[in-house]
Amino acid sequence: MKKIFNYKFGFALLLSPMLFVACDDSGDATGYSNLIVNENVVGTINLVSPLTNSQTVREGDQGVYTYTITLDNPQPVDIHVSVLQIAGDADDHDFEYDHEIVIPAYSTSASGEIKILTDDEDEETETFTLRISNANTSNASIASQELTFSIIDCYSDLAGTYSYTTTNIGEPGGGFVAGPVTGTVTFTAAGAGVYNISDASFGGWIGLYGPGNIATGVQLVDSCDEIAYDGVDQYNEVFTFSNLVINGANMSFHWENDYGEFGDTTLTRTDGTNWPNLTLQP
Repeated sequence: MKKIFNYKFGFALLLSPMLFVACDDSGDATGYSNLIVNENVVGTINLVSPLTNSQTVREGDQGVYTYTITLDNPQPVDIHVSVLQIAGDADDHDFEYDHEIVIPAYSTSASGEIKILTDDEDEETETFTLRISNANTSNASIASQELTFSIIDCYSDLAGTYSYTTTNIGEPGGGFVAGPVTGTVTFTAAGAGVYNISDASFGGWIGLYGPGNIATGVQLVDSCDEIAYDGVDQYNEVFTFSNLVINGANMSFHWENDYGEFGDTTLTRTDGTNWPNLTLQP
């Protein structure tokens, strides 16, 4: 019987030694790569403002918070960093997060996100704590950080520009302006129920000291319809509210600061809506 040589099979046999050699990255004919990773690579976890290690957030604001993990030297392999919920009664109906952050090979950083979710349910305050990184992280030393959130089930919508009328304006040196001083003020949302106030004196300083004088740097905080001043102005003065009255589209109050300036202001909405039923924080 004639023996027929299978040329395809024979050609494959001839190539097979070359295939085995090509798979050997190390050159020692073992068939295994001896890729060497860098030693003593250190990573840091950097929180991106407004994220802090502990914060209260509003469910309705649907905030998104980010952080970045950065290595001081790249590695020739991917770095896998775990993120675990270690405490709290909030679940995946309340927030989402990256369960693992992967820093790609030859890269030095990667970012993660935490998203607050909203629903139509009336809920009590819920909490959760995340731990970023742990002792099982390979090929890099990354000290863990814990992030704690309290989610309050309320929504703030006070951003806008409003008309003001301010009267009975005084200062500690005895200066007094009966007014009225009129103009507009803008509340700019800074996140989580915090608003930057374009003029915390609501025209009071203009009445006392002339055009161009405004109180900047002060914020308004709305915590479930309870409001308060926050922060200090450019002269490091602290402002407070009192005598708050809500009447439809008008909100009236007395303001003063620890320098001794004061005034009575009425803010009027011009968008055809009424103010929420706001009260002062205790």
